[in-house]
Amino acid sequence: MPTTFHLIESSPTLTHVAVVGALDLAGTREIELKFTATTAGRHKPVIIDLSQVSFLSSAGLGLFIQIARSLRADKHSAVAFAPNEISKRAIQISKLDFILRIAGTLEEALELAKLPASSVAR
Repeated sequence: MPTTFHLIESSPTLTHVAVVGALDLAGTREIELKFTATTAGRHKPVIIDLSQVSFLSSAGLGLFIQIARSLRADKHSAVAFAPNEISKRAIQISKLDFILRIAGTLEEALELAKLPASSVAR
């Protein structure tokens, strides 16, 4: 099954996308350019729905770091929404939750996306 993503919302104040599949090296490479353009390229807060991600490797984490850093330069936030326990743990173990916020519900993700990136605890 190929790794894909789809745009859920593209408003003047938010970008919401959902990733489907494995974010291993091959899967990350499949979506990297378009995903980066769709998220960081819009210069708006981003919610990334990870509920359908079956695997999150260091390559996938690296993609999220790149996007979050780019958004942070614009004072915007990146929020990982509904990651499975393995993906959530990978984000936490690698200490990326200081730059990529984690939300369990869509309401929480929407609230976190409104906060400026500078309010993220280090």
